[in-house]
Amino acid sequence: MVITDLSIVVLHHGSPKEVTKNLEALKKAWLPAKTEVLVINNGTPGSNGMIPVERNLKFELRFFEIENRGYPQGNNFGLSVAKGKLLCILNPDIVVQKGTFKVLIEYLEAHPKVGIVAPRLRYPNGKVQDNYRVFPRPFDLFVKRTFLRRLMLRRMRRYLMWDKNSQVSEPVDWLTGAFQVFTRKCWDKVGPNDERYFLFMSDVDLCRIAWNKGFEVHFVGDTEAAHNEGRLSSGGILDVFRKRTLRIHVWDAFKYYLKWMLRRLPKKRRQ
Repeated sequence: MVITDLSIVVLHHGSPKEVTKNLEALKKAWLPAKTEVLVINNGTPGSNGMIPVERNLKFELRFFEIENRGYPQGNNFGLSVAKGKLLCILNPDIVVQKGTFKVLIEYLEAHPKVGIVAPRLRYPNGKVQDNYRVFPRPFDLFVKRTFLRRLMLRRMRRYLMWDKNSQVSEPVDWLTGAFQVFTRKCWDKVGPNDERYFLFMSDVDLCRIAWNKGFEVHFVGDTEAAHNEGRLSSGGILDVFRKRTLRIHVWDAFKYYLKWMLRRLPKKRRQ
């Protein structure tokens, strides 16, 4: 097998317009000499055919159509056929900057204990996304979705890391799965994603395993990318009855806590 420097997995659920914007940004960005992009559709069949493809791209571009058996399974499929020494999960609604990958890769090279990194993500309105979190306790998720959020600000401040400077690169408990870069060594030890989850919590789960296996998880504040969508899991407790994705989040969270019940949280080690 020919070894590639970087493999980027873009899993989409029948959203060719988002993928097109994603690829346009990648064409303008700095990428390692040997980079492959794997576009995987698990939504409307044939959606990949609606994505315009140019000749003479600076990266290898491959397309796949698979059955929808969940977000973790889709990314696992992509990473199972990826050839890169570095591996990336990149949501289709992410638009990277020119130097995003350069900064992340240089950071990994300078910090050999780190297995997973992610950049700062920014919404179109300029707001920085909290794609870094403390490992959630069950009550944290409940408080976040109820009126208690306004009453228990200290707890929310800790869980959502409101005091974190998004310009500072440092270890964090976990990074959201919208944009993650793994070393091959880390992925081979902590992957694949647990396919018992359907849409949520696999990112929390994977980062927790990484810490347990001796790999550090770092947020890199020296670079950023644009994130054009809100969180699918957003909403209050009453939205559970109106929003299917929120019901999935609750069920995935239940499976996460059942899996890790009575196990201690990992002890982070700073370099």
